[in-house]
Amino acid sequence: FYPVLKMKFRKDAFITGFIPGLILPLVGFWIYFMLFFNYMDFRGFYHHVVRANLFVSVLSLGVILNLGIFFLFYRIEADRSAKGVIAATFLYAFMVIYFKVLQ
Repeated sequence: FYPVLKMKFRKDAFITGFIPGLILPLVGFWIYFMLFFNYMDFRGFYHHVVRANLFVSVLSLGVILNLGIFFLFYRIEADRSAKGVIAATFLYAFMVIYFKVLQ
């Protein structure tokens, strides 16, 4: 399975990992909403999460998805793409630290 992925994946670039690294935590945020709060609309969920000071925690859970794509890039030896995922993860980490300091 991995050799097939390695053959088809030819665009080993920083941006190829950075963009999914930025998008996947937002997808994780959406998955959390769909699993636990699908009885309310997304706007209500967002306001609830912000009011309850859970925004940083829920966003941090979404960053776990970056772990999967990082290991996929690592496994197929797309090192530049893996570095892009790490950079996006650090960006989210700095955001979390920033919001934790403000609260």
